[in-house]
Amino acid sequence: MDSELFDKFLNDSQRRLNGKSDSEKVRVFIDWCLKNGNEEVILRISSEEKGGWARNYFLDFTTNRIIVTKKSFLTKFADLGYVAGLAPYPYLVILKEPQSSNVRSQASSNPEELAKRQILSIWYSEISEFVLRKGFETAVTNMFGRAIVSNFLSIKTSTGKEYNFTLPVNKNGTYEQIRFWISVVLPSFCSPY
Repeated sequence: MDSELFDKFLNDSQRRLNGKSDSEKVRVFIDWCLKNGNEEVILRISSEEKGGWARNYFLDFTTNRIIVTKKSFLTKFADLGYVAGLAPYPYLVILKEPQSSNVRSQASSNPEELAKRQILSIWYSEISEFVLRKGFETAVTNMFGRAIVSNFLSIKTSTGKEYNFTLPVNKNGTYEQIRFWISVVLPSFCSPY
């Protein structure tokens, strides 16, 4: 999406956005994108194992699918992510004064670019089971003696494939936050609580 297309969304949807909660505004954005045939990144979640030394991926939830890309060596350590996990344009939707000029082109990931770097794509229409569970790794502690907490995501497809991801809390937020935003993107698989 570029700033012109986002401004068109704002013009088309201004009345529908008034008085809505943040999650309802993002859902209006998703519905508008689907209606107009635009695939957009909505949410990014970071997945890593063994403190960032094993499998490290970005899970980009678009309007149509989950695009899994491998993190580069540097982003393993300096993974800045998105605000609250939301991609720039959905984040602008929830602001009182959205200004598309505030989005830098390098901050915005479009699905076509992500698809070129993808390890895999999981289309929402192929998902048969989607399980997000809260987990604790109590055997491992950080230097302050607290348990390192990770959440876990399992996805099964209609073709019989299963994918498992470890979602570290320090990069993604709490289980409740992750579940809430995933439920906005995938309401049929993930109820708010």
